[in-house]
Amino acid sequence: MKLYCECNLFLNKEFEIKHQFSVTQQELVLTSINERTAETRFTKQSIEYKCQWTMQPDFDVSRPTIIMPIRDYSELLSKTVSNMKQNNILNYCNFIVVDDRSTETLRNLVKDYSYLRIDNDKGFNFSMLNNIAAFLVYRLGGKEIILWSSDVYINSENDFLNLLSKHRESNSSVSGPKLLYPPKDISFVKEADSDNITGFYPHKKGQWRNTVQYGGTIWMPSSPLQPYLPHHYMRFGNPFDSRVNCDKGVDCLTGAILAVDLENFIKLGGLNPSLAKNFQDTDYCLKTVDNDLSCHYFGKDSHFYHDESLTIATTKNDNQLLSDSVLFSKLWNEKIQNLIIGR
Repeated sequence: MKLYCECNLFLNKEFEIKHQFSVTQQELVLTSINERTAETRFTKQSIEYKCQWTMQPDFDVSRPTIIMPIRDYSELLSKTVSNMKQNNILNYCNFIVVDDRSTETLRNLVKDYSYLRIDNDKGFNFSMLNNIAAFLVYRLGGKEIILWSSDVYINSENDFLNLLSKHRESNSSVSGPKLLYPPKDISFVKEADSDNITGFYPHKKGQWRNTVQYGGTIWMPSSPLQPYLPHHYMRFGNPFDSRVNCDKGVDCLTGAILAVDLENFIKLGGLNPSLAKNFQDTDYCLKTVDNDLSCHYFGKDSHFYHDESLTIATTKNDNQLLSDSVLFSKLWNEKIQNLIIGR
């Protein structure tokens, strides 16, 4: 399985950056499962990703590069870019919007920035959307990337600079911040409660805004097939609680926003292409720690907002999610249990 857990593009020494290019990626797919015996079978498939690349004129390799995948939802993209501009973030960073098979025209919304259109016949693959963009930055000479979900908003310019400076000062390979549920005036969701809340946390109706959305990771038992899976620590908790209002080394982070050392990202094979929808963030952080590199949570006195308005769990509940969770457990279950037992 290990052969198909890294991005093929990273191994292509002859790759040249062009306006149009294609990447053929081998990926593992769950093809059979026996719930009684917990036996599973994965087979490989090859997926072609057809790419169109346009680089912003002022791309500066000395600056970190924000990579933001999105499909359609032009209104959300406009809101997120506006939030970045209001907080001066794009004065510090290059910006790549990765357009995942959109039917809406997104290019005009980000005409001053880099644009990467990626089409494929399989469907959504968050790992490959980020991997391809990261490799372009690497080939251009960049050193840092920031993986940024389209529904993450900055709280203040200082919070962003705080994350970046701590990431660099700690010589961290991958770093992430505390995330809060956004207040109504910032949120893309204007209803009293989001679909995510009403569908999965109905007991928190009217009580979730400005509480902790992510304050670190806790491992929870799940099923014989998936003995332990990561969950958000102190979800709906007080963001000033010392357990989340802190800085610390960790085993893994949520992928909603991550500051990443690009050299290590390439060496470790990037995000696992076979984990198309879920757990690729945790997988990458565990790879980082397993290779004696550092992974840090920086939540003290700063935070970002994560809307979760367009990424509710019901949109992920399909065969790909099952494949991702089973494969993740197959790859990491033993080491996760060792981590838990060792504490």
